Amino acid sequence: MRRHSHPRSRFSALVTTGAVALSLGLPAAPAWAAPDMQGLGLSPSGRYLAGRHAEQLGSGRDALSFYGAAMRDETFSTLDLQHRLYALCLTEGRLDGALDALNVISAADEKAPFSDLLRAQTAIKTGDYDKVAPLLADNETGLIRLLAALFEAWAKVGQKDLSGALKSLEPMKKHPPMEGVYHLHAALIEDIAGNREAASKHFEAHLNASRLSARTAELYGQHLERRGMTKEASELYAKYAEAGEGEPLLAPAKARIEKGERPPLAVSTAREGAGESLYNLAAILQTQLTDDQLAVLAHMALDLNPNLEDARLFVAQSLEGNGRYEEANAIYMAVPKTSALRWTSRLRLADNLDRMGDQDGAIALLRELAGERKDRALPLVQLGDILRRHDRMDEANVAYSDALERVGTIETQHWHILYARGITYERTKRWPKAEADFLKALELDGEQPMVLNYLGYSWIDQGKNLDRALDMIRKAVDLRPRSGYITDSLGWGLYRLGQFQEAVLKLERAIMLEPGDPVINDHLGDALWRVGRKREARFQWERALTMEPEPDLVATIEKKLTSGLPAPVQGKPDKK
Repeated sequence: MRRHSHPRSRFSALVTTGAVALSLGLPAAPAWAAPDMQGLGLSPSGRYLAGRHAEQLGSGRDALSFYGAAMRDETFSTLDLQHRLYALCLTEGRLDGALDALNVISAADEKAPFSDLLRAQTAIKTGDYDKVAPLLADNETGLIRLLAALFEAWAKVGQKDLSGALKSLEPMKKHPPMEGVYHLHAALIEDIAGNREAASKHFEAHLNASRLSARTAELYGQHLERRGMTKEASELYAKYAEAGEGEPLLAPAKARIEKGERPPLAVSTAREGAGESLYNLAAILQTQLTDDQLAVLAHMALDLNPNLEDARLFVAQSLEGNGRYEEANAIYMAVPKTSALRWTSRLRLADNLDRMGDQDGAIALLRELAGERKDRALPLVQLGDILRRHDRMDEANVAYSDALERVGTIETQHWHILYARGITYERTKRWPKAEADFLKALELDGEQPMVLNYLGYSWIDQGKNLDRALDMIRKAVDLRPRSGYITDSLGWGLYRLGQFQEAVLKLERAIMLEPGDPVINDHLGDALWRVGRKREARFQWERALTMEPEPDLVATIEKKLTSGLPAPVQGKPDKK
C-alpha cells in the first residue's frame, strides 16, 4: 500500500484548473453542505479562505464544511468553487453532492474528471441500464476504458441479458493484465445464470492469472460450497489461511458446512457486480493511482455495494495518505472479527497509532498480535520497525531476531529483515554482526539499493574494501537515481577517497534532490573547501546550521567555520 510523510492537497489530480469565476445564482446551500457556521464568527470570505486552508492540509471533510457555508453568499457561488466541491465530494464519498456540482459544471460547458464514470455508476444504481454504454463509449481515459466492458456487462445483467453480459466481457481477453478480472466476472455472471461448472472453470482460470486474495478465496470458496464441494472449499480456505491471514474465513465456512447450509450468492445484482468491478480495478492499479483516485473508486464501489469491506480499506489507505490517521483507524477498528481483513486492519492500526504519537499503544498492539499468531513474523518485523524509528535499537534487534526465528528458512523476500537487523547491530556498535546481516541480505537479493548503499558507505567510513564499496554505491545510485541520500553517499565516498572534484559534482546533485538536508549541505561544504572554493564552502556550512542539524554536527560545523579543514593526510581516506 503507498505512504506520505505529510498531508498533501487532495485535489491536485482531480480539480480542473483555470475555472472561470462566475456567479451562478445557486441555492443558498446544497443538501450535503455543512450546517450554518455563523457561530465561528467567520465572514463568507473567511469561510472560503478556511476552506482553502483545509484543502491544502488535506482535510477534505473540513474543506467541504467551510465551502458549503461560504456558498450561502452569492459572491462565492462560483464555478471555481463548484470544481472544488465536486472533487471534494468525490474523495469524501459524497456522491450525490458530486453529481449536483457536476450538473452545474456541465451546464457551463466545462469538463470534470471522472464525470462519465460517475454518471454511469449513477445509472447502474438507479437502474437506468440503457444509459451505461453510451456514457462510457467515447471516453479515452485509460481507467474508464478498462471499466467500460465491465460496466456494460453488469448493465446487461441488470437487463436480464446474461449471454449478452458475457459477450460484453470478451474484449477484456485481448488485454493480458485484465485476463484475471475477465475470468472473475465471467465466473460471477455464470454463477448468476446457474451455470455452475462454467463458473468453476472461470474461477480456476482467474486463480491461474491472479494471486489468491481474501476476496477471491471468499467468492470461489462460497461457490464451491453451493456446488456441494465442501472438501474443495475447505482446502481453498486453508490455502489462503496458509498464504495470508485468512483464518476468519475458515470459522464461518466450517460452521456452515457442519450445519449443511449453503451461502447465498455474494454478487447477485448489477449493482453488486459493478461495485466489484470498481474494487477490482482499484486493487489492480493501486500502486499507479493517487490516494484521491483510489478513494474515488472505493467510494463508488461502496455506494453500489456497502458490504465490500476490501474497498473500505482503500478509503482508509487514502485517509492515511492525507494524514487523517484517526479517521483511518476508525475504519480499521470497525472491521468485524469474522472478517479475513481483521488481521491486516490491526497491523495498519498499530502503524497509525505510532504516527499519531501513541508509541506505547502501537507496541502493545503488535505484541498482542505476535502473541496471537506465533507462526507469523510480520507483527515482530513491524514492531522492530517502530522501535528502530524511535532509536530503541536493542529492543528492535530482539524483535527482528525473533521474527527471523519464526521465518525458519530464510528466502529472498526476507532480505529486508536482515537489512533492518543489520542497522540495529551497526547502531549498537556490533559491526561484525551488522556486516554479516548486510552481506546475507545482498546474497538473497543483490539489487537492493538501500543495502548496497548502507554497507558500501559503512565500509568507506571504516576505510576498508574501498573499491568494492564505491562500486556498490554506484550501483545503488543507478538503481535509485533520484535518491538524494544515496547520491550523497556516492559523493561522500568519493570525498573520503580524495576524489574531490568528482565529489563536488555528485554532492551538488544530491543537494538538488534533497536541498533541506543539513548533512548533505555539510558534506558539500567540505568538498568545496578541498577544491579551493572556500567562500562557497562556508556558505554551505552556514546554510546547514539553519536546517536544525543534530547537536554533534552543529559543533563540528562551528569548528570548521572558525578554523576551516585541516590538510588531508596523504594515502589515507579523508575523514574531514
